[in-house]
Amino acid sequence: MMKTKESIFICLAVVFLLVLSATMACFAQETGMTRIELVHADVNEFDQSINKEADRLIGNVSFRHENAIMNCDSAYLNKVKNSLVAFGHVKIVQGDTITLTGKRLNYDGNTQLAQVFEDVVMKDRKMTLHTSRLNYDMNKDVASYTDSAHIVDAENTLTSRTGYLFSKSHDLFFKKDMLLVNPRYTMTSDTLRYNTLNSTAFFLGPTFIHSKDNLIYCENGWYNTDNQKSAFHKNAFLKTQTQTLKGDTISYDRNAGIGKGFGHVSVNDSTNKIIISGNYAEHHELTDSSFVTGDAMMVQIFEKDSMFLHGDTLMALTDQPGDTSANRKRNLFAFHHVKLFKNDFQGKCDSLVYNYKDSTIRLFRNPVLWSGPNQLSADSVTIQTGNSQISKMYLVNSAFIVSRADTIQEGPVDSLRFNQVRGKNMTGYFSENKLYRILVEGNGQTIYYAKNKNQKNFGVNRADCSNLVIMVNENKVEKITLLNEPDGTLYPIRELSTKELRLKGFTWKGDLRPATKEDIFK
Repeated sequence: MMKTKESIFICLAVVFLLVLSATMACFAQETGMTRIELVHADVNEFDQSINKEADRLIGNVSFRHENAIMNCDSAYLNKVKNSLVAFGHVKIVQGDTITLTGKRLNYDGNTQLAQVFEDVVMKDRKMTLHTSRLNYDMNKDVASYTDSAHIVDAENTLTSRTGYLFSKSHDLFFKKDMLLVNPRYTMTSDTLRYNTLNSTAFFLGPTFIHSKDNLIYCENGWYNTDNQKSAFHKNAFLKTQTQTLKGDTISYDRNAGIGKGFGHVSVNDSTNKIIISGNYAEHHELTDSSFVTGDAMMVQIFEKDSMFLHGDTLMALTDQPGDTSANRKRNLFAFHHVKLFKNDFQGKCDSLVYNYKDSTIRLFRNPVLWSGPNQLSADSVTIQTGNSQISKMYLVNSAFIVSRADTIQEGPVDSLRFNQVRGKNMTGYFSENKLYRILVEGNGQTIYYAKNKNQKNFGVNRADCSNLVIMVNENKVEKITLLNEPDGTLYPIRELSTKELRLKGFTWKGDLRPATKEDIFK
């Protein structure tokens, strides 16, 4: 009776295994799954006490699955689960492109997921990856790690804590403590995607790129490691030894040494305390030059105040590129529709040159300046600054100073009274940024209204003198001293009309005077 029961049990077991095998085969056909094939092993044994579900394989073990060959020193092959565990000198060769080695392997033939551990090395035609643990989906050709790795190709060494490698799309995705070292630069990033096919890195978080020439920062952008061209977005800046370029977008050609800024651009020269802003900018490293256009503005920062200057185009040039010594000459040029504003000083002209070395500002083509109630003009004007202050001002050829002599606020210019000083050249002297003395040299002429104790005009003085000195207090003429055979006449206020009281070359341009820093754009 017992033998009969045992026979029945054995028969049932055999039937169950046959059914299970048939079911697994049917499942494999439906899903397209293939069985792991044992190619070779020196020893093939089954020991239920060690592993009751798997065959134990020892010595020169080799498997084949799909388009991959797997080798190891020893392994357990579970035919029911279609999986294996391999040990010692693990090597996976997939096609003719990818080789993966390590000390231990867990492989699921149903999902084609390989987990490789200890001294893991993955190679393709362009790069080599080293890590301690790697997950590799052989069906999708996707590898990943979460325990740090470093990757080496022909020029670059890259490390990160987490990474994903997509072989089909040639994309590498890195996150956390990403560091890329190249002979020409070093890159750190929060998140980076790199395409090995077109050699382009895409930044998806805070990124720094350091080189001997500059520092680049952005929070979004891309960089081609072959042609060295790039674009940076979101809080982007490019910092050289002398300047910092910022913009909504910055493009950079490292080989040509050209950086371009688009939208809300600024170039900051911390050495000379100058900030230049606009909508578009370029910086050329080889010539150490920059230019800005589109609402371009320069801000010169003084100790207690700032000067704001606008022109259609602002350009900074260096006569000795690459020279960082004090011998080089660096100039800022402003072209067309130039206006400047300082709380106590304003001006306009067609073009302007600012010399960094001697801190001089030169205005050309119809320059006009205003200091308090005084309007100053000449063929050209030079402003000397030093220690963040204006020290002197030179008006060359057809120098003219005009100020209002009455308190009438409205009316045509012909009906208004003006104090006037005319001469060939003039020199204005400043103290604490305030005009206090003016020296007129050559063909000096004046028209000045005399006031009574009630500060009302009662007479007008016309005088000619080759040279004269004007003393100014709180932006008002306090005293005029005529030198070298002066010839002057005091007329009653009503004896001469306002039209007769105009020196040659008189013009009043008060309507062009910037009243605020915003007016420099009008």
